[in-house]
Amino acid sequence: MIALTTGGGTPHIYRLDLRVGLFDHVSVGATLHWLPGQRAPQVWPVGAIAFWRMRGASGVGFEVGAHYRPVLYPPVDPQLEFVPRTHLGLGSVVVSSGLFSAGLDVGAAHTRARVVDPAETLAFRRRAVFGGGVFARVGNRRVGLSADALAVLGPDPLLVFELAVDLRFGVFEERARGGWREP
Repeated sequence: MIALTTGGGTPHIYRLDLRVGLFDHVSVGATLHWLPGQRAPQVWPVGAIAFWRMRGASGVGFEVGAHYRPVLYPPVDPQLEFVPRTHLGLGSVVVSSGLFSAGLDVGAAHTRARVVDPAETLAFRRRAVFGGGVFARVGNRRVGLSADALAVLGPDPLLVFELAVDLRFGVFEERARGGWREP
């Protein structure tokens, strides 16, 4: 599978994502955004793995997996302001039926937390804190609309919201080739 995704939300404003899925269980790629005021685009790796999948007799599917994603922030002047960074390593549980899937993400967020010292405005410390949230997707194997809501519960709590559209092309898939109309 080759997937192209574009999403809008907070704090990243927008994001483009390109992934290559291998053998229906692993996907790797990159996500980026380039906003006015940035010298170059912010580009970060992304990845996911499905550990276990099952489809019941009723057609309801279950999946357990994990994924990594960064949080992309709007640009700031690194000479004058603290530059935040957050990376999420999350485990996922997904339930799907037909064109609809929803799930829960739970894991860790690695953050750069600002040091509270008026003399050190650019100082930070790294912390691993709880991260998690919910997500939903409506669509078939080839095109879909998804919504994510994630929370990072650290010294500076962070909420990440996103609506995204994805387009997937069937390459490197083990399951039977599906058309644009199949769930």
